[in-house]
Amino acid sequence: MSASPSAFRQQARIVALEAVLRPQLDALGLARQAVQSALEGADYFSVLEHLIPQRGRAPAEALKQAIASLEELLRIKTFAHPALTGGLPLVPVVFGTGGHRGEIGRGLTLVHIHAIIQALLAQIAGLDAAGLRQHFNSDDLAEVKRKGFVIGHDNRLFNPDFALYTAHLLQAAGYRVWYAGRVATPELSRVGPIEGWAGALNFTPSHNPFRYGGIKFNPADGGLAGNDLTDPLAEEANRLLAASQPAAWPAYVELDRLVSAQGARTETVDVHEIYIESLRRHPIVRLDELVQTIRALPAGERLRWMADPVWGGAVPIYQRLQQLLGADVLGVLHTEDDAYFGGQTTEPNEQTLGEALAGLKASPARHKVAIRNDPDGDRGLVGDEGGAIKMNRFAALVMRYLIERGTKGEIATTLPTSRLGVAYARAHRRSARLTAVGFKNFRPYLASGEAMLAYEESDGMTIAGHTLDKDGVLAGLMAVRIVLHYRRPLNDLLAEIENEVGHYHWRQENFPVEVSAAQVRERLTQLAHVQPGSHLEGEGLRLKVKAVDARDGYHFEFEDGSWLMMRPSGTEPKVRVYAETCEGPEATQRLCAMGKALALRIVRGA
Repeated sequence: MSASPSAFRQQARIVALEAVLRPQLDALGLARQAVQSALEGADYFSVLEHLIPQRGRAPAEALKQAIASLEELLRIKTFAHPALTGGLPLVPVVFGTGGHRGEIGRGLTLVHIHAIIQALLAQIAGLDAAGLRQHFNSDDLAEVKRKGFVIGHDNRLFNPDFALYTAHLLQAAGYRVWYAGRVATPELSRVGPIEGWAGALNFTPSHNPFRYGGIKFNPADGGLAGNDLTDPLAEEANRLLAASQPAAWPAYVELDRLVSAQGARTETVDVHEIYIESLRRHPIVRLDELVQTIRALPAGERLRWMADPVWGGAVPIYQRLQQLLGADVLGVLHTEDDAYFGGQTTEPNEQTLGEALAGLKASPARHKVAIRNDPDGDRGLVGDEGGAIKMNRFAALVMRYLIERGTKGEIATTLPTSRLGVAYARAHRRSARLTAVGFKNFRPYLASGEAMLAYEESDGMTIAGHTLDKDGVLAGLMAVRIVLHYRRPLNDLLAEIENEVGHYHWRQENFPVEVSAAQVRERLTQLAHVQPGSHLEGEGLRLKVKAVDARDGYHFEFEDGSWLMMRPSGTEPKVRVYAETCEGPEATQRLCAMGKALALRIVRGA
């Protein structure tokens, strides 16, 4: 394969930047073998993972210069054709439960985005009238183009570039485009149907670490695109990737000019204000009434709400809410534009909620709520001074509030989610739908109005009349609503529910394996031989299987009421094991250990 002159100039720039970077790293004391090996493999993110924890400790200017050099190297790698930067074979496009995700500069480059958008354009053009109405609420292609797409992103590296390049591709094809900038995914999914856009594209890999990027695709109804759209979209995008020619790909400087100029050619939209207005009109949230209630609280009943949007896409919407409520009511942490998330893990958990909980302890307010979101704001882990409350359990509180308000409908949740909410629903004569993992599987029940609440164990939820996708900001608003309605702490209310329907001890473990995600899926099919009436054994346990559900991995319900589930990750070489018993955390831990041992034996072929 012959390289173009622009490719030689690009490679020369990479060599020059690395020559500048090495003494910068030496000066910081990071010229260790691991760092050198990472540079030799152009694994710049591994070097950044060494540098980011040094912020605040290493010499500020030297660290700033080294990070800037690494970011420029990554930008070149992201704009270039992967074949010219050691990126062969091309990482394929895979739409999992929440869009396509990949390492920036390897699994997500401008070449990937070009392939995905061209595949999307071809897909839309190939739909018949029924398909256009179903997915894009339009009678013909011309109407889809007039309605257009809104594009946004979280705060990760190069996301504005990705968004504006996408705007360029869509505008070149005759589509109207709006640029929302830094935004939470649920804002786009809620506002899209209100504004009548054909769809939304948000650049985010959700909760993944800072080396990852991603793109989520929502059609006109605001829900995540289903497999009927994403499977053929990924297939066509991968065909285009395989056919792409490095020599025909534009030079880095040309793409840089294009993206820089595109900003002036793209309409902007204030999605945050439209989202706020939708909360005002929502019959459950009733934002204006909520604000008035909080402002009218007597001194002994004051509320303190601490929100941690983890430097992410939800920062602007929390700042708007803070303007309405006042900083004395709503405290917002980590509002800076930090693509590295303070060096913290980006997934909400009991540890990362700790800063918000500490803010509650320092407040004299009587009523207290804390929440930690993920970078695109579609997940929300709530808690109070009694500790974190995962969505597995918080959903039961939301359910109680909705039922007591007279809200009609059933609940929808996923197979690996705790059965606490299911038990509470059935105790109050509400049915429960169990689906495969992925919020897109709730769409039929939400769109039809059957479900008053949909939620999953990974801290995602929505309610009737809101978005068809999950909303982590809504989780915090509902927690505030519940606390003010009952005038009691969340954890106290949860204890009441558990005393009513029983204690459910749930556990999840994720662990990497040495084979690909596809191989994990294939090898776990060995579990298909397990049938009701047979036994699963291991780690000192022998349990009789009552029912099997193989819609998403393998879910085994046992005759003693406990259950175990093993499923592959959608995009990563990992296995996820879930277990739940009513006996206690130790019993659940043993059951989870049995599932992990069984999955490892199967995947490793032992």
